[in-house]
Amino acid sequence: MQISRTLSGLLVVMLALSSCSGSEDSKETAGPKESQVTETETKERSEEVTPTAAPETQGDETQGDETQGDEEQPTLASDELSAEISKSLQGWLEANGAPGSSLSVLLPDGSQINIAEGARDRNGTPASVEDYWRIASISKPITSAIVLKLVEEGVIGIDEPVMTYLGSEWATGYVLDGVDYAPLITIRQILNHTDGFAEYAFDPGFYLLASSRLDVIFEPQEVVDWAFGRGPQYIPGTEYSYNTVGHVIAGLVIEAVTGREAHVLLREYISIPANAPDMYLPPKEFPPTMVPAMFVQGELATIISFLPGLSPYLEAARVSEGVLDLSVGPQEVLSSVGWTGGGVEAQMDDLARVFKAMFDGTILTQETIDLFSEKAIGSSYALGIQLSERVGYATFEHGGGVPGFRSHARYFPDLDLSIVLSSNMIPIDPDVGSIADEITEIIIRHLQENSWELPEPNTSGEEPVSEESNNTGEIG
Repeated sequence: MQISRTLSGLLVVMLALSSCSGSEDSKETAGPKESQVTETETKERSEEVTPTAAPETQGDETQGDETQGDEEQPTLASDELSAEISKSLQGWLEANGAPGSSLSVLLPDGSQINIAEGARDRNGTPASVEDYWRIASISKPITSAIVLKLVEEGVIGIDEPVMTYLGSEWATGYVLDGVDYAPLITIRQILNHTDGFAEYAFDPGFYLLASSRLDVIFEPQEVVDWAFGRGPQYIPGTEYSYNTVGHVIAGLVIEAVTGREAHVLLREYISIPANAPDMYLPPKEFPPTMVPAMFVQGELATIISFLPGLSPYLEAARVSEGVLDLSVGPQEVLSSVGWTGGGVEAQMDDLARVFKAMFDGTILTQETIDLFSEKAIGSSYALGIQLSERVGYATFEHGGGVPGFRSHARYFPDLDLSIVLSSNMIPIDPDVGSIADEITEIIIRHLQENSWELPEPNTSGEEPVSEESNNTGEIG
């Protein structure tokens, strides 16, 4: 059957990683690309936010620090820098065919530049710095930070079996060559992707299952059960293979050891310390406004169009040849299946603050950050974070991709610089890493022009390439 042949190609498309782009087939999906730029030193927030309540919508960014006397203190953020970053982001959107994007840069003096370009939907509604975006697998390091904070507190042991916290019956039958590895999987292994789990985002059968129940929330245990049904891909602890299941299990662990729900822990351990309350974890908690419309294009759009469960919404979703708008259908699956492995929705300025706070000592001690940085076997991936080097400087970084969104976050510890962005199209080419590199170079030049003291960049060799790539529309 044509459907079967097409779905069998899903693995090929997914495993093509970032080379799967389809940008040559891109069509214009939105109206004029208007921009929104704000600058701020600090973002005024109230830390007393009820976990399930929507915060009051803030206006454009405000100056949170009062200046002494009548003189306004200079900051690294400037109109010239904002304009140059905005122009770069506009050019990137035009090149990759994405409708819109939001970006935030947290500079080393604490000032912040927040920019939105393009459109949030097919009607041309301008994207806004106050939009919430599905950051997908960037959720993983955030969940890892919660786990590692509980390690700091002595509640979790990094090399303890998951069974210690979820009980001996948490899952059974994870068998390879006659050995049941369910009792042996450790906390470290679920964070660094050496647990042996398959990636559901690369599985045609999982896509068929998900498309058949788009209006039914996925429970975390359903994802775990699917993975156990597939069995180990290798002996846990002996290989690295990126997957989302392990971080969903991490969500179950943090709930079990604290007795509190994951979205509450996100706020307590991450959002409040980072002064970033505009971050939510569906399906128990949603932002006050819907995320931007989500577009897919190229081969991925073709494959998705053949999923039987999408047929009632297909005509409404079709924007143009090769482009689908997935916001027209039910969102229950898309907003729940990734959960602590890929479900966070956030404003970009808050994500920039969180990505800094996880690695600058605000949330974790240096000893725990060092633990966070311990690499998996044969990999530059650590306990839920990618260790890389960009333009000569070490980074903590992670990408994310779900149907309709492509995101990236990075923090330079030597520069104390955080850059994050999200776009509402997948796949895209040039990808998110390229624009983040371009903006990094703009900022470094700006710092040098402002006599900011920078450490010498590493020029000794080739920069490592990120091993995880989510420019394929994974649903986690």
